[in-house]
Amino acid sequence: MFDDLFAAAKGCVMKEKLDAYITEVLRFRKALNLTSISDASVFNRRFVQPSVALTSWMPDEGRLLDIGSGMGVPGIPLLIAKPHLHGVLVERRKKRAEFLRHLGRVLELNVEVYDADINDLPSLSVDVCVARAVTNVKGLLDMCSPHVNHKAIAVFPVPRDQPSVDADGWTLNDLGDVDAIEAQQIQCYSWLG
Repeated sequence: MFDDLFAAAKGCVMKEKLDAYITEVLRFRKALNLTSISDASVFNRRFVQPSVALTSWMPDEGRLLDIGSGMGVPGIPLLIAKPHLHGVLVERRKKRAEFLRHLGRVLELNVEVYDADINDLPSLSVDVCVARAVTNVKGLLDMCSPHVNHKAIAVFPVPRDQPSVDADGWTLNDLGDVDAIEAQQIQCYSWLG
């Protein structure tokens, strides 16, 4: 009985925070050129639901690196859905990085934000790497490599027809489909470094 109550309470908190996230993005969308979408339900369907769907491949704890965080996708929804993850968001555009810091404060997330190029940072010692629409998968894996801990994973939504890649130190460990992500698959890689 208590497990059901806890799950219901956790679900309410998560929904409230996701709604607050959407509200903040739509509030600042024009000023920071975040998205052309102005409808909350469309934004939720296109960005939030696919981000939350990645939680199936995520651990409950550890450090999550989101490369090229932009408006916070997929990192912010993942941190809301997995509150024991510590977020490390990297966004080289300073105004967007400040917006991500604002989201961290408003949503009370366990997050640090770097306004820098990922290639210019010292090791960030992360357990999970994610990114959306930054570069090709091999490029992303190469960007992750200097920043990962032993047994880290990288989880990327990619077009369904995109083949897996070979990258030094990484091996494909899972391919998956998610209902929330149309025309995409999830490629999950493990660090063997």
